[in-house]
Amino acid sequence: MTNRQVADILNRIADILQIKEENPFKIRAYRNAAQSIYYLDEDLRSLYKKDKIGDVPGVGRAVKGKIEELLEKGSMEYYENLLKEVPQGVLEMLSVPGIGHKMVKLIYEKTGIDNIDDLLKAAEEHRLREIPGIGEKTEENIKKGIEMLKKNRGKVNLGIALPLAEKFRDFLLEDERILAASVVGSLRRGKPLVNDIDILVAAEDYLAVHEKAEQFTEIKKINRKDKENVSGKLIFDIDFELIIVLPDDYYHSLVWTTGSKPHRAVLFSEIGRSSFRGAVSEKEIYEKLNMQFIPPELRENRGEIEKARLNELPVLVELGDIKGDLHVHSDWSDGAHEIMEMVRKAKEKGYSYMAVTDHSKSLPISGGLDEERLLAQGRVIDDLNLKIEDFKILKGIEVDILKDGSLDFSDEVLENLDIVVASVHSNFKMDKEKQTKRILNAIKSGKVNIIGHLTGRLLNRRSGYELDIDGILKTAARYNVALEINSHPERLDIDEETAFKAKEYGVKIAINSDAHNKEDLDLIRYGVINARRGWITPDDVINTWPYDKLVKFLKKE
Repeated sequence: MTNRQVADILNRIADILQIKEENPFKIRAYRNAAQSIYYLDEDLRSLYKKDKIGDVPGVGRAVKGKIEELLEKGSMEYYENLLKEVPQGVLEMLSVPGIGHKMVKLIYEKTGIDNIDDLLKAAEEHRLREIPGIGEKTEENIKKGIEMLKKNRGKVNLGIALPLAEKFRDFLLEDERILAASVVGSLRRGKPLVNDIDILVAAEDYLAVHEKAEQFTEIKKINRKDKENVSGKLIFDIDFELIIVLPDDYYHSLVWTTGSKPHRAVLFSEIGRSSFRGAVSEKEIYEKLNMQFIPPELRENRGEIEKARLNELPVLVELGDIKGDLHVHSDWSDGAHEIMEMVRKAKEKGYSYMAVTDHSKSLPISGGLDEERLLAQGRVIDDLNLKIEDFKILKGIEVDILKDGSLDFSDEVLENLDIVVASVHSNFKMDKEKQTKRILNAIKSGKVNIIGHLTGRLLNRRSGYELDIDGILKTAARYNVALEINSHPERLDIDEETAFKAKEYGVKIAINSDAHNKEDLDLIRYGVINARRGWITPDDVINTWPYDKLVKFLKKE
């Protein structure tokens, strides 16, 4: 049992309890424990050996006992009994966009449907609309949601795949017989959703790779082992492949296994891969091809080869360029930590500023701030700024963009803040024209600095709403409003294509974590990867700028 597997089971327990409409405090206890364990640095098994499971924040006595049972036996009686009441397939129905716990309960109780395939069939046969509370439109949305899920079946986001791949790579490199290893394929290129994990491994003895790989605890099954490959399944049912090469073949194989098929077809069209045996770096290979080194994120055959031949590739933004985070939540709304705890983590990351942007009042479910609480929070931030050296906390808000495009606070309130992030959190199903006009109205208000998670997409869960992207970019450029790359791996919104277009229009980008606890600040790495795929440079990103330059932008000077 890994930390993530334990967290997953605790979240499933919370889902079952929510479907059963049990005590909300009990549900929250499992959710809080799951979140703490998900972000825990130390292995739970190690804490268990020291009898310190109870020291994990959010883990109470009752939940502690169940976690210990999981670690001891690999199973939990309480969870198994709950699954007899609410089957696994019913829980999987929660992954369908637009279906919440109440609707799942309603469908299961009225029809007995307990899996996604039967749910799709019922929607296609128009049987769901016969259930009170489910109309024709909801039924059609369920159908579309299931079709989207099936299209992305087997795909996982960067936040799951990349840490697991890096852990596997680092584990392999512990063996001195393995001379080099790198994550490759679409994961190294930073695609938001990937089908599998590929790792290139250099070793003189392929049996040494087999031996070491078999010891990796996150492997569920090995399907194939030979001189060139080890493949099988990891936890979360993610397919993996280890590609084994001799040391002299490592770097040309690294270029080959990283690039997309169109990229490598053009790259090696004139000179075969074997010409590069013995290369000591990827850069050497590109130089021999008379090209500038092409960063992995750009290797998609979207003009990067032509630019590399002319030595015109941009210098892409890097994680180390980020000087602050401009979209952060605290325990004043739905965040887990106090402002000062978030500041300490930000300072650990080397940041020089951070904006506190809790939710506004129209989101009561998220503890949204009204005018009085926002003012009180501002006084706390003023006091903290007097005490903290070499760091600035910006007073901000993630203000809700209401249905008509107006903002959740008056101009007078917003004018007294350092930064305003405006986001859509409701009425996702408006048509393209109305949804676009709604966001344009917010931009034209003159009070907004950043539009947060522009399209509202949730990868594998919800498609972004339709928008006139060009119209929005044109207006954002005119009103000096930045667009956010929301770094949460379930969002990565705006996507790489919109980021590339924004650059062409002269619209600036803010790469933000949207952190709801201090560990979420580390999610920024995924936003940087997404920005790099969009050819974004440091100067394109407002939170790579020094504080004084940033403030001038925020004041629209």
